[in-house]
Amino acid sequence: MVNAVLPVARILRMFSRLFPIALIAAVAWLSLAGQGHADPRDWLTPEERAWVAQHPVLRVGASATYGPFTFTDQEGRTAGLSVDYAQRLSELTGLRFEFQPAKTFAENLTALSDDQLDLLMSLRETPERTATIGFTRPYISVPAVLLRRVGDPAGPLQPGEAVAVARGYAVGSFLKDRYATNPVRVEADDRTVLRRLAGGEVGAAVMDLAGATYLMRHEGIGNLRVVDDIGFAYSLGIGYRRDWPMLGRILDKALTRIGESERQAIADRWITQDSSLMRWQRRALWGFGIALVLVLAGLGLVLLWNRALQRQVRLRGEQLQRELAERTRLQDVDRAREMAEVTSKTKSEFLSQASHELRTPLNAVLGFSQLLAQDPKRPLDEVQQTRVRHIDEAAKHLLVLIEDMMTLSRVEANTLTVQALPLQAGPLLRRCVELAQPAAEAAGVQLELGITPEEDQTLPLVQADPIRLEQVLHNLISNAIKYNRRGGWVQVRARAEPRGFRIEVADNGIGLSAEQRAQLFQPFNRLGRVEQPGHGIGLVICKQLMERMGGRILVDSESGQGSRFTLELPAVPAMG
Repeated sequence: MVNAVLPVARILRMFSRLFPIALIAAVAWLSLAGQGHADPRDWLTPEERAWVAQHPVLRVGASATYGPFTFTDQEGRTAGLSVDYAQRLSELTGLRFEFQPAKTFAENLTALSDDQLDLLMSLRETPERTATIGFTRPYISVPAVLLRRVGDPAGPLQPGEAVAVARGYAVGSFLKDRYATNPVRVEADDRTVLRRLAGGEVGAAVMDLAGATYLMRHEGIGNLRVVDDIGFAYSLGIGYRRDWPMLGRILDKALTRIGESERQAIADRWITQDSSLMRWQRRALWGFGIALVLVLAGLGLVLLWNRALQRQVRLRGEQLQRELAERTRLQDVDRAREMAEVTSKTKSEFLSQASHELRTPLNAVLGFSQLLAQDPKRPLDEVQQTRVRHIDEAAKHLLVLIEDMMTLSRVEANTLTVQALPLQAGPLLRRCVELAQPAAEAAGVQLELGITPEEDQTLPLVQADPIRLEQVLHNLISNAIKYNRRGGWVQVRARAEPRGFRIEVADNGIGLSAEQRAQLFQPFNRLGRVEQPGHGIGLVICKQLMERMGGRILVDSESGQGSRFTLELPAVPAMG
Protein backbone atom coordinates (compact mmCIF):
# COMPACT_ATOMS: atom_id res chain seq x y z
CA MET A 1 0.00 0.00 0.00
CA VAL A 2 2.86 2.33 0.87
CA ASN A 3 4.63 1.52 -2.40
CA ALA A 4 1.51 2.48 -4.36
CA VAL A 5 1.17 5.89 -2.67
CA LEU A 6 4.77 7.10 -3.23
CA PRO A 7 4.60 7.35 -7.06
CA VAL A 8 1.35 9.32 -6.85
CA ALA A 9 2.91 11.83 -4.40
CA ARG A 10 5.91 12.30 -6.69
CA ILE A 11 3.63 12.91 -9.65
CA LEU A 12 1.68 15.53 -7.70
CA ARG A 13 4.88 17.28 -6.63
CA MET A 14 6.21 17.36 -10.24
CA PHE A 15 2.86 18.69 -11.49
CA SER A 16 2.86 21.45 -8.86
CA ARG A 17 6.31 22.53 -10.05
CA LEU A 18 5.56 22.42 -13.78
CA PHE A 19 2.09 24.01 -13.61
CA PRO A 20 3.26 27.65 -12.99
CA ILE A 21 5.77 27.39 -15.85
CA ALA A 22 3.13 26.04 -18.21
CA LEU A 23 0.69 28.74 -17.13
CA ILE A 24 3.23 31.54 -17.81
CA ALA A 25 4.07 30.06 -21.21
CA ALA A 26 0.37 29.86 -22.12
CA VAL A 27 -0.23 33.49 -21.11
CA ALA A 28 2.82 34.63 -23.11
CA TRP A 29 1.67 32.68 -26.17
CA LEU A 30 -1.81 34.15 -25.95
CA SER A 31 -0.34 37.64 -25.56
CA LEU A 32 1.89 37.22 -28.60
CA ALA A 33 -0.97 35.76 -30.60
CA GLY A 34 -3.16 38.69 -29.63
CA GLN A 35 -0.48 41.19 -30.69
CA GLY A 36 0.00 39.50 -33.99
CA HIS A 37 -3.67 39.90 -34.88
CA ALA A 38 -4.34 43.31 -33.20
CA ASP A 39 -5.74 46.00 -35.44
CA PRO A 40 -3.44 49.09 -35.36
CA ARG A 41 -6.57 51.16 -35.92
CA ASP A 42 -8.40 49.87 -32.87
CA TRP A 43 -8.95 53.52 -31.84
CA LEU A 44 -11.45 53.84 -34.71
CA THR A 45 -15.04 52.82 -34.17
CA PRO A 46 -16.54 50.04 -36.36
CA GLU A 47 -18.52 52.69 -38.21
CA GLU A 48 -15.34 54.71 -38.89
CA ARG A 49 -13.42 51.63 -40.06
CA ALA A 50 -16.26 50.80 -42.40
CA TRP A 51 -16.09 54.31 -43.85
CA VAL A 52 -12.34 53.95 -44.44
CA ALA A 53 -12.95 50.63 -46.22
CA GLN A 54 -15.52 52.30 -48.50
CA HIS A 55 -13.25 55.32 -49.26
CA PRO A 56 -9.69 53.96 -49.28
CA VAL A 57 -8.21 56.70 -51.53
CA LEU A 58 -8.48 60.47 -51.02
CA ARG A 59 -7.75 63.13 -53.66
CA VAL A 60 -5.55 65.83 -52.13
CA GLY A 61 -4.88 69.26 -53.68
CA ALA A 62 -1.25 70.25 -54.38
CA SER A 63 0.50 73.51 -55.23
CA ALA A 64 3.83 74.02 -56.98
CA THR A 65 4.74 77.18 -55.01
CA TYR A 66 3.02 76.96 -51.61
CA GLY A 67 6.34 76.28 -49.89
CA PRO A 68 7.24 75.10 -47.37
CA PHE A 69 3.78 73.49 -46.99
CA THR A 70 3.23 72.04 -50.50
CA PHE A 71 5.57 72.57 -53.45
CA THR A 72 7.15 70.77 -56.40
CA ASP A 73 10.82 69.88 -55.83
CA GLN A 74 13.60 69.76 -58.44
CA GLU A 75 12.69 66.20 -59.38
CA GLY A 76 9.05 67.12 -60.00
CA ARG A 77 7.72 65.48 -56.83
CA THR A 78 5.23 67.02 -54.41
CA ALA A 79 6.98 67.74 -51.09
CA GLY A 80 6.62 69.84 -47.96
CA LEU A 81 5.24 69.91 -44.43
CA SER A 82 1.73 69.00 -45.66
CA VAL A 83 3.07 65.86 -47.36
CA ASP A 84 4.74 64.74 -44.11
CA TYR A 85 1.47 65.13 -42.22
CA ALA A 86 -0.44 63.30 -44.97
CA GLN A 87 1.96 60.34 -44.79
CA ARG A 88 1.63 60.17 -40.99
CA LEU A 89 -2.17 60.36 -41.14
CA SER A 90 -2.15 57.60 -43.77
CA GLU A 91 -0.20 55.35 -41.39
CA LEU A 92 -2.66 56.07 -38.59
CA THR A 93 -5.93 55.70 -40.51
CA GLY A 94 -5.16 53.34 -43.39
CA LEU A 95 -6.40 55.95 -45.87
CA ARG A 96 -4.25 56.60 -48.96
CA PHE A 97 -3.61 60.29 -49.71
CA GLU A 98 -3.06 60.88 -53.44
CA PHE A 99 -1.76 64.38 -54.27
CA GLN A 100 -3.22 65.67 -57.53
CA PRO A 101 -1.34 67.68 -60.23
CA ALA A 102 -0.25 71.06 -58.88
CA LYS A 103 -2.60 74.04 -59.25
CA THR A 104 -2.78 77.50 -57.70
CA PHE A 105 -4.12 77.90 -54.17
CA ALA A 106 -7.30 79.61 -55.44
CA GLU A 107 -7.95 76.83 -57.97
CA ASN A 108 -7.52 74.13 -55.29
CA LEU A 109 -9.90 76.00 -52.98
CA THR A 110 -12.57 76.11 -55.71
CA ALA A 111 -12.04 72.43 -56.56
CA LEU A 112 -12.51 71.43 -52.90
CA SER A 113 -15.72 73.47 -52.65
CA ASP A 114 -17.01 71.75 -55.83
CA ASP A 115 -16.12 68.22 -54.53
CA GLN A 116 -13.47 67.80 -57.23
CA LEU A 117 -10.97 67.30 -54.38
CA ASP A 118 -11.52 65.39 -51.16
CA LEU A 119 -9.28 67.46 -48.92
CA LEU A 120 -6.70 70.27 -48.84
CA MET A 121 -3.84 70.31 -46.33
CA SER A 122 -2.60 73.37 -44.40
CA LEU A 123 -5.77 75.45 -44.79
CA ARG A 124 -7.06 78.18 -42.46
CA GLU A 125 -10.71 78.13 -41.42
CA THR A 126 -12.72 81.28 -42.23
CA PRO A 127 -16.48 82.02 -41.99
CA GLU A 128 -16.71 82.18 -45.80
CA ARG A 129 -14.99 78.83 -46.31
CA THR A 130 -17.02 76.97 -43.68
CA ALA A 131 -20.11 77.45 -45.86
CA THR A 132 -18.78 74.88 -48.38
CA ILE A 133 -15.80 73.19 -46.62
CA GLY A 134 -15.37 71.21 -43.41
CA PHE A 135 -12.32 71.84 -41.19
CA THR A 136 -10.31 69.80 -38.68
CA ARG A 137 -8.57 71.25 -35.68
CA PRO A 138 -5.39 73.28 -36.52
CA TYR A 139 -2.09 71.43 -36.35
CA ILE A 140 0.33 74.36 -36.93
CA SER A 141 0.30 78.17 -36.70
CA VAL A 142 2.49 80.71 -38.56
CA PRO A 143 2.34 84.54 -38.43
CA ALA A 144 1.57 86.82 -41.38
CA VAL A 145 4.17 89.57 -41.90
CA LEU A 146 4.56 92.79 -43.90
CA LEU A 147 7.35 92.83 -46.51
CA ARG A 148 9.12 95.79 -48.15
CA ARG A 149 12.14 96.30 -50.39
CA VAL A 150 15.56 96.89 -48.87
CA GLY A 151 16.24 100.63 -48.93
CA ASP A 152 12.58 101.66 -48.74
CA PRO A 153 11.40 103.28 -45.49
CA ALA A 154 10.51 100.61 -42.94
CA GLY A 155 7.36 100.69 -40.87
CA PRO A 156 3.69 99.63 -40.86
CA LEU A 157 1.21 100.25 -43.66
CA GLN A 158 0.49 103.92 -44.25
CA PRO A 159 -3.10 105.14 -44.87
CA GLY A 160 -4.00 104.73 -48.53
CA GLU A 161 -0.92 102.62 -49.34
CA ALA A 162 -1.60 99.63 -51.62
CA VAL A 163 -0.62 96.14 -50.41
CA ALA A 164 -0.28 92.94 -52.45
CA VAL A 165 -1.56 89.48 -51.35
CA ALA A 166 -2.04 86.14 -53.12
CA ARG A 167 -5.48 85.17 -54.42
CA GLY A 168 -7.71 83.10 -52.13
CA TYR A 169 -5.73 83.60 -48.89
CA ALA A 170 -7.60 84.41 -45.68
CA VAL A 171 -5.33 87.35 -44.89
CA GLY A 172 -6.93 89.27 -47.76
CA SER A 173 -10.24 89.57 -45.89
CA PHE A 174 -8.36 90.47 -42.70
CA LEU A 175 -6.58 93.33 -44.49
CA LYS A 176 -9.83 94.68 -45.93
CA ASP A 177 -11.37 94.75 -42.44
CA ARG A 178 -8.37 95.96 -40.42
CA TYR A 179 -6.90 98.34 -43.04
CA ALA A 180 -10.02 99.60 -44.78
CA THR A 181 -8.23 102.60 -46.37
CA ASN A 182 -5.50 100.46 -47.97
CA PRO A 183 -6.25 99.08 -51.46
CA VAL A 184 -5.58 95.31 -51.61
CA ARG A 185 -3.88 94.17 -54.84
CA VAL A 186 -4.62 90.49 -55.47
CA GLU A 187 -1.99 88.45 -57.38
CA ALA A 188 -2.13 84.89 -58.74
CA ASP A 189 0.15 83.33 -56.10
CA ASP A 190 2.87 84.05 -53.52
CA ARG A 191 5.68 83.84 -56.08
CA THR A 192 4.03 86.56 -58.20
CA VAL A 193 3.54 88.70 -55.09
CA LEU A 194 7.27 88.54 -54.23
CA ARG A 195 8.37 89.22 -57.81
CA ARG A 196 6.07 92.25 -58.10
CA LEU A 197 7.42 93.60 -54.80
CA ALA A 198 11.09 92.91 -55.67
CA GLY A 199 10.64 94.58 -59.07
CA GLY A 200 9.16 97.75 -57.58
CA GLU A 201 5.65 97.31 -59.03
CA VAL A 202 4.20 97.40 -55.49
CA GLY A 203 5.58 98.96 -52.33
CA ALA A 204 4.28 96.47 -49.71
CA ALA A 205 3.09 92.87 -49.53
CA VAL A 206 1.71 90.50 -46.88
CA MET A 207 2.59 86.77 -46.67
CA ASP A 208 3.00 84.11 -44.03
CA LEU A 209 6.52 84.16 -42.60
CA ALA A 210 7.31 80.54 -43.45
CA GLY A 211 6.22 80.87 -47.08
CA ALA A 212 8.01 84.20 -47.56
CA THR A 213 11.29 82.87 -46.15
CA TYR A 214 11.08 79.71 -48.27
CA LEU A 215 10.33 81.52 -51.56
CA MET A 216 12.95 84.27 -51.06
CA ARG A 217 15.58 81.60 -50.45
CA HIS A 218 14.58 79.32 -53.34
CA GLU A 219 13.85 82.13 -55.84
CA GLY A 220 17.07 84.00 -55.01
CA ILE A 221 15.23 87.21 -54.09
CA GLY A 222 17.62 89.19 -51.90
CA ASN A 223 16.23 92.74 -51.92
CA LEU A 224 13.24 92.17 -49.62
CA ARG A 225 12.92 92.26 -45.83
CA VAL A 226 10.35 91.70 -43.09
CA VAL A 227 9.33 95.00 -41.47
CA ASP A 228 6.24 94.27 -39.33
CA ASP A 229 3.97 91.62 -37.80
CA ILE A 230 0.44 92.61 -38.87
CA GLY A 231 -1.28 90.79 -36.00
CA PHE A 232 -2.69 87.92 -38.05
CA ALA A 233 -1.72 84.24 -37.72
CA TYR A 234 -2.45 81.31 -39.98
CA SER A 235 -3.83 78.52 -37.74
CA LEU A 236 -3.70 75.76 -40.33
CA GLY A 237 -5.75 72.57 -40.30
CA ILE A 238 -7.20 70.25 -42.95
CA GLY A 239 -10.09 71.28 -45.18
CA TYR A 240 -12.31 68.39 -46.36
CA ARG A 241 -15.52 67.82 -48.28
CA ARG A 242 -18.42 69.14 -46.23
CA ASP A 243 -20.62 66.20 -47.23
CA TRP A 244 -18.10 63.81 -45.56
CA PRO A 245 -18.38 64.67 -41.83
CA MET A 246 -17.15 61.16 -41.00
CA LEU A 247 -13.83 61.97 -42.69
CA GLY A 248 -13.45 65.06 -40.52
CA ARG A 249 -14.11 63.01 -37.38
CA ILE A 250 -11.49 60.42 -38.39
CA LEU A 251 -8.86 63.04 -39.23
CA ASP A 252 -9.50 64.94 -35.98
CA LYS A 253 -8.99 61.78 -33.95
CA ALA A 254 -5.84 60.94 -35.93
CA LEU A 255 -4.37 64.40 -35.35
CA THR A 256 -4.74 63.97 -31.58
CA ARG A 257 -2.56 60.84 -31.83
CA ILE A 258 0.35 62.86 -33.26
CA GLY A 259 2.24 63.98 -30.17
CA GLU A 260 3.85 67.36 -29.53
CA SER A 261 7.39 66.05 -30.05
CA GLU A 262 6.46 64.53 -33.41
CA ARG A 263 4.70 67.74 -34.49
CA GLN A 264 7.80 69.72 -33.53
CA ALA A 265 10.04 67.37 -35.49
CA ILE A 266 7.92 67.85 -38.63
CA ALA A 267 7.88 71.63 -38.17
CA ASP A 268 11.66 71.76 -37.61
CA ARG A 269 12.24 70.01 -40.94
CA TRP A 270 10.47 72.79 -42.84
CA ILE A 271 10.04 75.89 -40.67
CA THR A 272 12.40 75.53 -37.67
CA GLN A 273 10.09 76.90 -35.00
CA ASP A 274 9.83 75.94 -31.30
CA SER A 275 6.85 75.76 -29.02
CA SER A 276 8.84 76.88 -25.96
CA LEU A 277 9.23 80.67 -25.81
CA MET A 278 12.59 80.74 -24.03
CA ARG A 279 14.04 77.98 -26.17
CA TRP A 280 12.81 79.72 -29.31
CA GLN A 281 14.39 83.02 -28.28
CA ARG A 282 17.66 81.36 -27.31
CA ARG A 283 17.88 79.45 -30.58
CA ALA A 284 16.97 82.53 -32.57
CA LEU A 285 19.66 84.62 -30.88
CA TRP A 286 22.25 81.89 -31.39
CA GLY A 287 21.16 81.56 -34.99
CA PHE A 288 21.48 85.30 -35.58
CA GLY A 289 24.91 85.31 -33.95
CA ILE A 290 26.13 82.45 -36.12
CA ALA A 291 24.65 84.02 -39.26
CA LEU A 292 26.34 87.33 -38.43
CA VAL A 293 29.69 85.61 -37.94
CA LEU A 294 29.28 83.86 -41.30
CA VAL A 295 28.37 87.13 -42.98
CA LEU A 296 31.44 88.84 -41.46
CA ALA A 297 33.65 85.95 -42.52
CA GLY A 298 32.21 86.03 -46.03
CA LEU A 299 32.67 89.79 -46.22
CA GLY A 300 36.28 89.41 -45.11
CA LEU A 301 36.85 86.88 -47.87
CA VAL A 302 35.31 89.28 -50.39
CA LEU A 303 37.61 92.11 -49.27
CA LEU A 304 40.68 89.86 -49.30
CA TRP A 305 39.75 88.54 -52.72
CA ASN A 306 39.23 92.07 -54.02
CA ARG A 307 42.65 93.16 -52.75
CA ALA A 308 44.23 90.02 -54.22
CA LEU A 309 42.64 90.78 -57.59
CA GLN A 310 43.93 94.35 -57.42
CA ARG A 311 47.40 93.07 -56.63
CA GLN A 312 47.20 90.62 -59.54
CA VAL A 313 46.14 93.43 -61.87
CA ARG A 314 49.08 95.55 -60.69
CA LEU A 315 51.58 92.69 -61.14
CA ARG A 316 50.21 91.89 -64.55
CA GLY A 317 50.47 95.54 -65.54
CA GLU A 318 54.17 95.54 -64.62
CA GLN A 319 54.70 92.42 -66.70
CA LEU A 320 52.97 94.05 -69.65
CA GLN A 321 55.25 97.07 -69.32
CA ARG A 322 58.32 94.79 -69.64
CA GLU A 323 56.79 93.17 -72.71
CA LEU A 324 56.30 96.60 -74.31
CA ALA A 325 60.09 96.83 -74.81
CA GLU A 326 60.07 93.72 -77.04
CA ARG A 327 56.87 94.18 -79.00
CA THR A 328 55.17 97.00 -80.73
CA ARG A 329 53.24 99.46 -78.59
CA LEU A 330 49.95 98.87 -80.38
CA GLN A 331 50.02 95.08 -79.87
CA ASP A 332 50.95 95.39 -76.19
CA VAL A 333 48.24 98.00 -75.51
CA ASP A 334 45.60 95.74 -77.08
CA ARG A 335 46.77 92.79 -75.02
CA ALA A 336 46.79 94.82 -71.81
CA ARG A 337 43.26 96.00 -72.53
CA GLU A 338 42.06 92.42 -73.07
CA MET A 339 43.67 91.21 -69.85
CA ALA A 340 42.20 94.11 -67.87
CA GLU A 341 38.72 93.40 -69.27
CA VAL A 342 38.98 89.70 -68.38
CA THR A 343 40.19 90.50 -64.86
CA SER A 344 37.53 93.17 -64.34
CA LYS A 345 34.80 90.84 -65.59
CA THR A 346 36.01 88.05 -63.29
CA LYS A 347 36.04 90.39 -60.31
CA SER A 348 32.60 91.77 -61.14
CA GLU A 349 31.11 88.28 -61.54
CA PHE A 350 32.64 87.16 -58.25
CA LEU A 351 31.43 90.24 -56.36
CA SER A 352 27.98 89.93 -57.90
CA GLN A 353 27.70 86.29 -56.85
CA ALA A 354 29.12 86.98 -53.39
CA SER A 355 26.79 89.95 -52.89
CA HIS A 356 23.77 87.86 -53.84
CA GLU A 357 24.76 85.04 -51.48
CA LEU A 358 25.45 87.49 -48.64
CA ARG A 359 22.31 89.60 -49.00
CA THR A 360 19.88 86.68 -48.70
CA PRO A 361 20.97 85.56 -45.17
CA LEU A 362 21.56 89.19 -44.23
CA ASN A 363 17.96 90.09 -45.07
CA ALA A 364 16.81 87.11 -43.00
CA VAL A 365 18.93 88.41 -40.07
CA LEU A 366 17.29 91.85 -40.41
CA GLY A 367 13.80 90.42 -40.71
CA PHE A 368 14.01 88.06 -37.77
CA SER A 369 15.79 90.62 -35.55
CA GLN A 370 12.96 93.08 -36.19
CA LEU A 371 10.35 90.41 -35.45
CA LEU A 372 12.12 89.59 -32.19
CA ALA A 373 12.23 93.25 -31.15
CA GLN A 374 8.61 94.00 -32.15
CA ASP A 375 6.79 90.79 -31.16
CA PRO A 376 4.27 91.81 -28.47
CA LYS A 377 3.45 88.17 -27.68
CA ARG A 378 7.09 87.28 -26.96
CA PRO A 379 8.65 90.40 -25.37
CA LEU A 380 12.40 90.37 -24.85
CA ASP A 381 14.10 91.54 -21.70
CA GLU A 382 16.40 94.59 -21.73
CA VAL A 383 19.61 92.61 -22.33
CA GLN A 384 18.07 90.67 -25.21
CA GLN A 385 16.69 93.91 -26.72
CA THR A 386 20.20 95.42 -26.62
CA ARG A 387 21.70 92.35 -28.30
CA VAL A 388 19.05 92.27 -31.02
CA ARG A 389 19.57 96.01 -31.61
CA HIS A 390 23.32 95.43 -32.05
CA ILE A 391 22.60 92.62 -34.52
CA ASP A 392 20.21 94.86 -36.50
CA GLU A 393 22.66 97.80 -36.62
CA ALA A 394 25.58 95.60 -37.68
CA ALA A 395 23.51 93.87 -40.38
CA LYS A 396 22.30 97.20 -41.80
CA HIS A 397 25.88 98.49 -41.92
CA LEU A 398 26.99 95.35 -43.76
CA LEU A 399 24.10 95.67 -46.24
CA VAL A 400 25.14 99.25 -47.13
CA LEU A 401 28.77 98.13 -47.50
CA ILE A 402 27.79 95.27 -49.84
CA GLU A 403 25.67 97.58 -52.01
CA ASP A 404 28.46 100.19 -52.22
CA MET A 405 31.02 97.54 -53.13
CA MET A 406 28.76 96.26 -55.91
CA THR A 407 28.21 99.78 -57.28
CA LEU A 408 31.97 100.49 -57.24
CA SER A 409 32.71 97.19 -58.95
CA ARG A 410 30.10 97.86 -61.67
CA VAL A 411 31.48 101.36 -62.26
CA GLU A 412 35.05 100.06 -62.53
CA ALA A 413 33.93 97.27 -64.88
CA ASN A 414 31.97 99.78 -67.01
CA THR A 415 28.76 97.75 -66.59
CA LEU A 416 26.79 100.42 -64.70
CA THR A 417 24.21 102.09 -66.96
CA VAL A 418 24.30 105.90 -66.79
CA GLN A 419 21.86 107.79 -69.04
CA ALA A 420 22.07 111.60 -69.19
CA LEU A 421 18.58 113.10 -69.57
CA PRO A 422 17.23 116.66 -69.32
CA LEU A 423 15.72 117.15 -65.87
CA GLN A 424 14.65 119.84 -63.44
CA ALA A 425 17.06 119.94 -60.54
CA GLY A 426 14.74 121.73 -58.10
CA PRO A 427 12.27 118.88 -57.38
CA LEU A 428 15.11 116.35 -57.14
CA LEU A 429 17.02 118.51 -54.63
CA ARG A 430 13.85 119.07 -52.62
CA ARG A 431 13.21 115.30 -52.44
CA CYS A 432 16.78 114.60 -51.30
CA VAL A 433 16.55 117.21 -48.53
CA GLU A 434 13.18 115.86 -47.33
CA LEU A 435 14.52 112.28 -47.16
CA ALA A 436 17.54 113.43 -45.12
CA GLN A 437 15.54 115.53 -42.64
CA PRO A 438 15.00 112.70 -40.07
CA ALA A 439 18.76 112.02 -39.90
CA ALA A 440 19.51 115.75 -39.56
CA GLU A 441 16.99 116.15 -36.72
CA ALA A 442 18.43 113.12 -34.91
CA ALA A 443 21.94 114.64 -35.17
CA GLY A 444 20.79 118.10 -34.09
CA VAL A 445 21.79 119.66 -37.43
CA GLN A 446 19.70 122.25 -39.35
CA LEU A 447 19.21 121.08 -42.96
CA GLU A 448 17.70 123.46 -45.52
CA LEU A 449 17.30 123.92 -49.26
CA GLY A 450 18.66 127.25 -50.46
CA ILE A 451 16.21 127.69 -53.33
CA THR A 452 12.48 128.47 -53.24
CA PRO A 453 9.78 126.77 -55.38
CA GLU A 454 9.55 130.00 -57.41
CA GLU A 455 13.29 129.90 -58.13
CA ASP A 456 12.87 126.28 -59.35
CA GLN A 457 11.13 127.61 -62.48
CA THR A 458 14.00 129.96 -63.35
CA LEU A 459 16.69 127.29 -63.26
CA PRO A 460 17.66 125.74 -66.60
CA LEU A 461 17.36 122.01 -67.21
CA VAL A 462 20.42 119.99 -66.25
CA GLN A 463 21.81 117.08 -68.29
CA ALA A 464 22.18 114.13 -65.86
CA ASP A 465 20.98 110.66 -64.87
CA PRO A 466 18.27 111.34 -62.22
CA ILE A 467 18.89 108.09 -60.29
CA ARG A 468 22.69 108.50 -60.17
CA LEU A 469 22.51 112.23 -59.39
CA GLU A 470 20.15 111.50 -56.49
CA GLN A 471 22.57 108.79 -55.27
CA VAL A 472 25.47 111.31 -55.28
CA LEU A 473 23.41 113.97 -53.45
CA HIS A 474 22.25 111.48 -50.78
CA ASN A 475 25.88 110.58 -50.09
CA LEU A 476 27.06 114.20 -49.86
CA ILE A 477 24.16 115.32 -47.63
CA SER A 478 24.58 112.27 -45.38
CA ASN A 479 28.32 113.03 -44.98
CA ALA A 480 27.61 116.71 -44.24
CA ILE A 481 25.26 115.65 -41.42
CA LYS A 482 27.50 112.87 -40.10
CA TYR A 483 30.68 114.98 -39.94
CA ASN A 484 28.96 117.98 -38.34
CA ARG A 485 28.26 119.00 -34.76
CA ARG A 486 25.08 119.63 -32.78
CA GLY A 487 23.74 123.09 -33.60
CA GLY A 488 25.46 123.05 -36.98
CA TRP A 489 23.86 123.59 -40.39
CA VAL A 490 23.83 122.05 -43.85
CA GLN A 491 22.59 123.93 -46.91
CA VAL A 492 21.89 122.63 -50.43
CA ARG A 493 22.04 125.26 -53.21
CA ALA A 494 21.86 125.31 -57.01
CA ARG A 495 22.56 127.96 -59.62
CA ALA A 496 23.16 128.34 -63.32
CA GLU A 497 26.67 129.19 -64.56
CA PRO A 498 27.83 130.47 -67.95
CA ARG A 499 29.55 127.14 -68.59
CA GLY A 500 26.93 124.84 -67.07
CA PHE A 501 25.02 124.08 -63.85
CA ARG A 502 26.26 123.96 -60.24
CA ILE A 503 24.86 122.18 -57.17
CA GLU A 504 26.49 122.89 -53.79
CA VAL A 505 26.27 121.00 -50.48
CA ALA A 506 27.80 123.24 -47.80
CA ASP A 507 28.14 122.80 -44.02
CA ASN A 508 29.91 124.29 -41.02
CA GLY A 509 31.10 120.94 -39.68
CA ILE A 510 34.56 119.67 -38.73
CA GLY A 511 36.02 120.22 -42.22
CA LEU A 512 39.09 118.66 -43.85
CA SER A 513 42.80 119.34 -43.56
CA ALA A 514 45.04 119.71 -46.62
CA GLU A 515 46.37 116.17 -46.10
CA GLN A 516 42.85 114.75 -45.84
CA ARG A 517 41.75 116.57 -49.02
CA ALA A 518 44.65 114.98 -50.89
CA GLN A 519 43.46 111.48 -49.88
CA LEU A 520 39.72 112.18 -50.19
CA PHE A 521 38.95 110.02 -53.24
CA GLN A 522 41.08 107.00 -52.38
CA PRO A 523 39.07 103.72 -51.96
CA PHE A 524 38.72 102.40 -48.39
CA ASN A 525 40.53 105.43 -46.93
CA ARG A 526 38.64 106.65 -43.84
CA LEU A 527 40.94 109.71 -43.44
CA GLY A 528 41.57 108.70 -39.82
CA ARG A 529 37.91 109.13 -38.80
CA VAL A 530 37.42 105.67 -37.33
CA GLU A 531 34.98 106.97 -34.70
CA GLN A 532 32.35 107.62 -37.39
CA PRO A 533 30.52 104.80 -39.23
CA GLY A 534 31.49 104.26 -42.86
CA HIS A 535 33.81 102.33 -45.13
CA GLY A 536 35.58 104.91 -47.31
CA ILE A 537 34.16 104.22 -50.78
CA GLY A 538 31.10 106.50 -50.94
CA LEU A 539 32.97 109.55 -52.31
CA VAL A 540 34.90 107.34 -54.73
CA ILE A 541 31.57 106.20 -56.19
CA CYS A 542 30.32 109.83 -56.32
CA LYS A 543 33.40 110.98 -58.24
CA GLN A 544 33.16 108.19 -60.82
CA LEU A 545 29.39 108.66 -61.28
CA MET A 546 29.88 112.40 -61.89
CA GLU A 547 32.54 111.68 -64.51
CA ARG A 548 30.25 109.16 -66.21
CA MET A 549 27.55 111.87 -66.42
CA GLY A 550 29.99 114.32 -68.06
CA GLY A 551 30.50 116.39 -64.92
CA ARG A 552 32.91 116.66 -62.00
CA ILE A 553 32.98 117.10 -58.21
CA LEU A 554 34.99 119.86 -56.49
CA VAL A 555 35.90 120.22 -52.80
CA ASP A 556 36.60 123.38 -50.79
CA SER A 557 37.26 122.74 -47.09
CA GLU A 558 39.35 123.84 -44.11
CA SER A 559 39.82 121.96 -40.85
CA GLY A 560 37.27 123.21 -38.32
CA GLN A 561 35.66 125.60 -40.84
CA GLY A 562 33.28 123.26 -42.65
CA SER A 563 33.19 121.98 -46.23
CA ARG A 564 31.60 122.80 -49.57
CA PHE A 565 31.19 120.06 -52.20
CA THR A 566 30.31 121.39 -55.67
CA LEU A 567 28.81 119.31 -58.50
CA GLU A 568 29.37 120.71 -62.00
CA LEU A 569 27.08 119.35 -64.72
CA PRO A 570 26.25 120.45 -68.27
CA ALA A 571 23.07 122.48 -68.64
CA VAL A 572 20.56 121.87 -71.45
CA PRO A 573 20.75 124.76 -73.97
CA ALA A 574 17.66 126.96 -73.97
CA MET A 575 15.34 126.49 -76.97
CA GLY A 576 15.01 129.37 -79.46
